[in-house]
Amino acid sequence: MHQPNILWIMTDEQRTDSLGCYGSRWAHTPNLDRLGAAGVVFSNAVTAAPVCVPARTALLTGRYPSDTGVWWNHQPVERLAYLTETLARAGYQTASFGKQHYGARNPAFQQEENLVLTDRVNYFSYDSRFSVEAFDIVQYPAEPYRWILGGRFPGTAEDTMEFRIIDRAIQWLAQRDRDLPFLLRVSFNGPHTPVVVPDPYAAQADATIEEKDWNPKTAEEPRWIRHGLRQFSDASRLTPQQLRRARQYYYAYVTFIDSQCGRLLDYLNRQGLAQETAIVFTSDHGTHLGDYGLVQKQTFYNGVVNVPLILAYPGHFRSGVHIQTPVETRSLLPTLLDLLGMPCASDAQSLCECLRSGQEPASVPVFSEFTLGSFGLMPDDPLIMVRDQNWKLSLCMTADDRDGMLVDLSTDPEETRNLWNDPRYSTPQNRLRRLIEEHFERANRAR
Repeated sequence: MHQPNILWIMTDEQRTDSLGCYGSRWAHTPNLDRLGAAGVVFSNAVTAAPVCVPARTALLTGRYPSDTGVWWNHQPVERLAYLTETLARAGYQTASFGKQHYGARNPAFQQEENLVLTDRVNYFSYDSRFSVEAFDIVQYPAEPYRWILGGRFPGTAEDTMEFRIIDRAIQWLAQRDRDLPFLLRVSFNGPHTPVVVPDPYAAQADATIEEKDWNPKTAEEPRWIRHGLRQFSDASRLTPQQLRRARQYYYAYVTFIDSQCGRLLDYLNRQGLAQETAIVFTSDHGTHLGDYGLVQKQTFYNGVVNVPLILAYPGHFRSGVHIQTPVETRSLLPTLLDLLGMPCASDAQSLCECLRSGQEPASVPVFSEFTLGSFGLMPDDPLIMVRDQNWKLSLCMTADDRDGMLVDLSTDPEETRNLWNDPRYSTPQNRLRRLIEEHFERANRAR
């Protein structure tokens, strides 16, 4: 079989409800929706970690944080074995433009360019040449993380890093060796903070966002959230109007990113590459937009651990299929290696047969894990979640029995009832707890 090219489009901190193909009634994402219609959409794809560096490391290695040792953002390791290296050894040209942000010092691609933010605005402030009052800013009010949660970009669309990343990717495609297949990743920082949107897309922030209950309360929330995470990301520090405005800018930002994805997809079509390229779209994790009284990430609620995962390959993968079975995003590269008939040093489930047949894959427990070390909290206290079909359990592995959360998603999809202390649910709780303990012990034995 002729080896296909691979285009991997990646965002940061993107919720599934920001895409029309995931059923969002307010999202405006025509390009990514077309990709979803042409391929397979995984409705319940779970990140290996709800924070950037561990999640990105897991995507590149096919391994959990408990395997790689990368549990939080500022925890570099000397060297990791990346699954992208298998493609390079097989003759693929590999390149990544945009946000890299993974945990080892050795590169994962033959060519990498770290393109994250412009000099116009950073995570916490606009450049001094701009009057911030002119840009409708929503900013988290507490130190030390005064994130820009919404606002207008101080420049045109062409001035953004997203535009520059696509320009750079197109330039690389035009100059590559056309006799060799390629793996190209474009990796946007957005819709991660700073959530700043250029005109004319900023005007879409005025669009109506469904007025659902954006702030459900979870009874008996785990203490690591209540007494740890909340000191840095409590949404009650913002007014309801500010939170609504931040949400509007977030979804408008996704619309702008969709337009840049469209530029690249249109280029593939013009160059006659679309039919011989497997295309992937995913994100490292989601985020809170005031839901559960939180902003930012680092929880196991579905808005954070569920991420978009779309794969399309004309003539080889089914089209217009939505898979409901929970899967792990760390399966991405193992699935592509399986498609190519290449060996894979990962135990992640391959989704290749599912993509070809359009049938639900075998249901297996899926895991997510991290520590709060990125915030300087509990760096040595592993937090681990397992989801097995509609049951979900999360634990702090070094806490007592009062710090767990058990949810039945079939009856409580909004995750508002913690069943951890309810004796009627001891059977599923004990079963899921054993899965977490066996998972953690297996990883420790393997290291």
